[in-house]
Amino acid sequence: MIRRALLTCGLAALAAPAAAQIDFLNAKPILRAVREGDAEKVRQFLLRGESPNQVDVLAQPLLVAATVAGHIAVVEVLLKGGAVPDSLDRDGASALLRAAERNDTEIADMLLQRGAKPSLQNRQGTTALMLAARNGNVDLVRMLLQRRADPNVPDFTGRTALTWARQSGRAAVESVLRQAGGRE
Repeated sequence: MIRRALLTCGLAALAAPAAAQIDFLNAKPILRAVREGDAEKVRQFLLRGESPNQVDVLAQPLLVAATVAGHIAVVEVLLKGGAVPDSLDRDGASALLRAAERNDTEIADMLLQRGAKPSLQNRQGTTALMLAARNGNVDLVRMLLQRRADPNVPDFTGRTALTWARQSGRAAVESVLRQAGGRE
C-alpha cells in the first residue's frame, strides 16, 4: 500500500511540468532571491535571521553566486550582512576569483574593501591577479597590486601572473607587473 502510494507520487512528479517541479538549486527562498538579483528580498531574509554564508546544493556560497551573476547590489547586501569574503565554492574559488574571471572591477573592489585576500589561490593555484592579467584588465591588476597581491605567486604549473599576461599577449599588463617586481 505504501509502496503504491510512493510510486504514484513519484510518477506524478515525473509527469509534472518542469516549472512545477522542485528546483533544488533554489530550494531556499534566499537562494532564489540571490540568483534573481533581488537585493531587497535578500536584505529582508538576512534581517529575519538567514545566514549570509549559506551554500546551495552545489556548495556555492551565496556571495559567490551573486558575484558570478554580477548582482552588485546583492553582493553589497551580503557583505554588509556578514558574508565571509573568502568563502570558497566547490572548485576552491572565492568571490574575488570569480569577479576577476568576469572582469568585474566594481565587485572586486567591494570584496577587497571587505577584506578579501588578494593572493588567495583556487585548487589549481590560480589567483585573481592571474585572471586579471590573462584578461588584460589593467585597472584590476593595479587594484590588486595596490592591495598587496603578490605578483610572483606561481600556479600549480609554475606560471606567475606575468607569464599569464605574456602568454595572453597583454603587453600593458606585462609592463604594470614588471614595474611591481613581477617575474616569470
